[in-house]
Amino acid sequence: MVKKYFSLLLIIVSLLIWVAPAQAATVPAGYTTWQMQTTTDTHKVWTVKLSAPMDSAGVNKANIYVTDDNDKLVSTTLSLSSDGLTVQVKPVSAYLAGNKYWLYINGDITFNGGKQHLAQSIVMPFMITTAGTEIYSVSDSYSSLFSNFSVVTGPDVFSVKINSTNMIYQGNNSYSVGMVGLKQGSKVTVYAYDSSGKLLQSQVYIVN
Repeated sequence: MVKKYFSLLLIIVSLLIWVAPAQAATVPAGYTTWQMQTTTDTHKVWTVKLSAPMDSAGVNKANIYVTDDNDKLVSTTLSLSSDGLTVQVKPVSAYLAGNKYWLYINGDITFNGGKQHLAQSIVMPFMITTAGTEIYSVSDSYSSLFSNFSVVTGPDVFSVKINSTNMIYQGNNSYSVGMVGLKQGSKVTVYAYDSSGKLLQSQVYIVN
């Protein structure tokens, strides 16, 4: 029997900003990672829309779920529409501003009494930001010889520095740079500038 596969489309209910793919959590093998999105809504409801009605038995927290950036499961409720075409994913408690989360949609979701499946499993990272914030996240990978910094910003940022060192633009509002001579606990300052060189925001960061 030839199985048919249906495409999946995640509907963004409010206006969001495309930013860089997140890389912190451990994504299971077989998942396609979508680009990270941001929202200021700490009670954000994500709507998953498919091209054919889903089997209600397959709409469960094993197939659609959210984790934080440490792979810890976040409590959510799932609501399947009467036509079976959409599922709303709502947090039980508010998301925390400044934190990153991951929405997983497993390809085991079925149609037509379990005879058909999604074409792929996907995961979409998203971050809860604060209105007016231009520096979304700062992270580092530390060793005694070398520290690699990554910064994700808003779309109005044109260039970024750490202390006096220019960061390298990686695309999708993401910047990185390597620095030597730092120790764990050292403080650095991240500066975000617009295209005219105006300082939009600065943030002190402690090396992990």
